[in-house]
Amino acid sequence: MTTIIQVCQSSTCRSRGSDATLVEIEELASQLEDDCRVETTGCLGYCNRGPAVATLKKKTTKINVKVNTFEKSRKVVEKATGKALPETLPPESELRLSQIRATKEREYLIETYQWNKVLSSCLRAIQEQKDQNRNSKRNLHHEVKNILIKAGYPTISPLDLIMPENDSPRNTALPLEAMPDAIENYVAWTLNSVNVVSQHSAIFSFETKNLKRGTPHPRGRGKLPKPVTWHVTMLGQVGGNKEGSLPWIERDYTPVSSALEWERGRCDILIKIYTDGHLTTWLNQWTSTDDSQPQEKKIWLSKPIPTLSVPSLIAPTQGNDEDDGKPASILLLLAGTGIVALPQIMAHREPIRLLGISTPKRAQLRCPIDLIHSCRQDDILLWPEIKQYCVEGLRPHPRFRGLRNYTLLLTNDCSSNSCEPPLKGKFTDKGEDGIGEDLKDFQNMSLKKPQRLNKGIVTDALERLVQPYRVIVSGPDSYNDAAREFLVECGVNASQMTILSA
Repeated sequence: MTTIIQVCQSSTCRSRGSDATLVEIEELASQLEDDCRVETTGCLGYCNRGPAVATLKKKTTKINVKVNTFEKSRKVVEKATGKALPETLPPESELRLSQIRATKEREYLIETYQWNKVLSSCLRAIQEQKDQNRNSKRNLHHEVKNILIKAGYPTISPLDLIMPENDSPRNTALPLEAMPDAIENYVAWTLNSVNVVSQHSAIFSFETKNLKRGTPHPRGRGKLPKPVTWHVTMLGQVGGNKEGSLPWIERDYTPVSSALEWERGRCDILIKIYTDGHLTTWLNQWTSTDDSQPQEKKIWLSKPIPTLSVPSLIAPTQGNDEDDGKPASILLLLAGTGIVALPQIMAHREPIRLLGISTPKRAQLRCPIDLIHSCRQDDILLWPEIKQYCVEGLRPHPRFRGLRNYTLLLTNDCSSNSCEPPLKGKFTDKGEDGIGEDLKDFQNMSLKKPQRLNKGIVTDALERLVQPYRVIVSGPDSYNDAAREFLVECGVNASQMTILSA
């Protein structure tokens, strides 16, 4: 009986070192005579507990989380195969694997332009390798210098960040108060407006004239655009922080505006404000209408980073291309701010009008799309856009447009003091009754309250799909975990799911 070990290669798990986990498990599995196959897979739905690893044997799947050390990788292989591995590896192998783990983590952070986090990783590596040879330390110092150049601080020396007596990173942040003039793969954007859309969330609209912002769909000089959904990394100038020595923190966001708007220098980002969130607390100051003390409202956004290939809707890291796995129907299970995945997916129904690119018919999403939307009563997001998608879904058209079916699952507001809405008083909605009246006007819309996602709802939705189908899940980790379990219980194969962390 073949044992299959699948290592998650979603962006979140890769940022937590799943590339290194993959190398470790491959090396450990090669030492066994058992028939053990190691594979990569898309998001397993355990983003906050990554790296995640699934083991499949005798039709039984087990999920292992926080596989972030060599010892944990060893335990995964031993439990999956039922065979004991050697107690120790040759010292040179252990050293090589430990260095690979640190290197793989930094490679991913460099790929996604997260300079503060990769700098922090380099400094940790210097501290951990303080007893190693000089060449290794020299290489790390050189890497720190390169990262500082990319981050816009070419005059800062690595020695300014390291205590020379013991090679420990300094406890205090760099004495930098202003952002640099230029950051590699980033462009400064100016806040144009803030539209508060619920008691918890707001849409921040930014604009720029800097042509170095890039495009989600590079093309020209004989290169055709590759259809993808995409996201960006935002830098927030919060000053000294625990994430690294640079005066900003980095967070990934999926814009709700189109790729065409980005190319025109405009970008809208839906952001949920958390009272304990470092970046969102900093952004919350911009939701005030008091302009008595004008300030420069500027953030930095990276060049667009691909999230999913279209039409397969699979992460590019899974090795697919645009012709593989085209679905005949799509089910979206979206919760909270996971709803931001919707506009980008729907835009690929009309690529010329909404993306500004021409794509072959085989790469367009010309198939039925159903949406199950879960949210709290006081945080219903993108409602005007969803209504329009439902209107388009009812219109007869030779090609599919809009949403075929939409189900809204509402849960009660959070009543505890700790969940006091951060934007309370800044937003006046039409009320739940108004939403209910809208729903009555459309045959393809339904409302269930109070109601959470359950197996019965998922089963009913799957029965309406046309094979082969793809299920996209995006929401908080707890929602993703539950949705994945329901799908597995309903017989949905892991290869038919794409799970995104919101």
